[in-house]
Amino acid sequence: MKIRPATMADMDSICRLYDTLFREMADLQRDYFQMTSQNRDFLSSVIEGEAGDVLLAEEEDSLIGFALVQESSTPPFGCLIPHRYAYLMDACVAEEQRSRGIGRLLIEAVKTWSEERNLDYVELNVLSNNTRAIALYEREGFAEEMRTMRCKLKKDG
Repeated sequence: MKIRPATMADMDSICRLYDTLFREMADLQRDYFQMTSQNRDFLSSVIEGEAGDVLLAEEEDSLIGFALVQESSTPPFGCLIPHRYAYLMDACVAEEQRSRGIGRLLIEAVKTWSEERNLDYVELNVLSNNTRAIALYEREGFAEEMRTMRCKLKKDG
């Protein structure tokens, strides 16, 4: 297995994995996520841009996982200590390839990518009920730093 940056030729394979990711997100939190296709213009901008990458896990010329990572900076608020960091926006391993350490290898690649850019840390968001992903991230050194909370409001009618 190898990890490499995506090229435009990988677009269809990446989009197929995004279909899996978006379906699973919709299954986990039906009130907030719906099935859709990934925006190809957005993916193109990441693949061809300088501030991000789609890192691919590939085995025998078959895409089995990806991690989309982008450089980011803290907002210019006086209360925040300025940081440049990597934001792990999305990650997915093909369903039939899970539990083989591919997610761990992708996270290691994201950390290396981030270190090579002298970024301060890697940040990500994960759905609170995605226990499998949370367990992986915790094994790889991630810790909760902030929590998003929602209060559903009644709708009349």
